[in-house]
Amino acid sequence: METTPMENKQSETNPLKKWVMVLGILAGVFFVTTIYFAFFGKPVVNYQYVQTVNEKDQLQAELNSLMAEHNRIKEQYEDVSGLLSEKDSIIMANAEEIKALINSQADYRKIKKQLARLQNIAKEYVSEIDKLYTENQALKEENTQVKETLAQTQLEKEAMAKDNEDLNSKINAAAVLKAYNIKGSAVYYKSKGTVEVITDRASKVEKFKTTLTLAENSLAAAGPVNIYCRVAIPGSGKVLTPGAADAYTFMNEGQRLQYTAKAVVNYTGQAENVVLFWDLRDNDRAIKGQYVVQVFTDDHLLGETYFTLN
Repeated sequence: METTPMENKQSETNPLKKWVMVLGILAGVFFVTTIYFAFFGKPVVNYQYVQTVNEKDQLQAELNSLMAEHNRIKEQYEDVSGLLSEKDSIIMANAEEIKALINSQADYRKIKKQLARLQNIAKEYVSEIDKLYTENQALKEENTQVKETLAQTQLEKEAMAKDNEDLNSKINAAAVLKAYNIKGSAVYYKSKGTVEVITDRASKVEKFKTTLTLAENSLAAAGPVNIYCRVAIPGSGKVLTPGAADAYTFMNEGQRLQYTAKAVVNYTGQAENVVLFWDLRDNDRAIKGQYVVQVFTDDHLLGETYFTLN
């Protein structure tokens, strides 16, 4: 029986209809699957990662806010802020150290503690700026008065001298041990070790040296005083230390801190010069960057300074 041209055409188009049906079924399955996951599927979230990112963003935001305020104050009081360049350098060095800790995802509590310390230093900076600005304004007013009457100026000078004398008496009467001329440096030796040379080149360093002077204070308790020096490695947030044992630590504000070097001073109430060293071990080399130096007693922080190696 012969097929007609119409039947041949229908036979040729049947495979196409089959593929249309298959594609329609697949589209229906895809549509149903999409609807199901849209309404009933639960996304998988790494909450620990999200929390870490949120903490990092929060700390970075706090640091950015603090440094923005610090820079605003420097610009606003630029007439006197130059007198506090060393304190400003300490703030900038601490900020860079905290930034490095945040980027390395260091311990959250450690970063918070460093940030709190930086906030305290920034508060001291603002207080000193305010004091300098107030004194500067007072000097301007005093100069104006000098032009008006010499006698009045003499009285004001005498009154200022009396105020300074009273202030010095109060400082000397305080029982808290204080220090000044805190300096950190890197040194090497020549002439067979008899001549000490300060250097800023990392390749030459043999020792790190910290010097300070304990202030005279007749009311401070006489006897042995422990002096601890902490030298922070640039960009690492770590402190140089002879070892990890508790023998190389001390307590400060309820926290156990490692130290780089320690000296015991027999304090008699008179001014006392103190020198502390950290010797580089054999085959060790100093790294480049800014080193932040902190000096403590068993009771409190005596002060901070810094030095830079190229």
